[in-house]
Amino acid sequence: MGEPDEGPEWLTRAQFAAAVQVHVGTVSRWIRDDPTMRVKRLGPQGHRVRIHRSEVARRSSGHVPTEDTPAAV
Repeated sequence: MGEPDEGPEWLTRAQFAAAVQVHVGTVSRWIRDDPTMRVKRLGPQGHRVRIHRSEVARRSSGHVPTEDTPAAV
């Protein structure tokens, strides 16, 4: 009856990093460099960030580069 509970809809940087198996700093860089990433900022200065769970599948499926490698020419 319904889908199993996969956890919260919005993840912290640490939760997201663990889910896609990267360093938290990499997640911060992705947030900064990818304007299409679904994030919401919390707090007066917006320092606390939550990443939507759908981004886990997006990063895992290879739709978005996850490494700093130059594109093949």
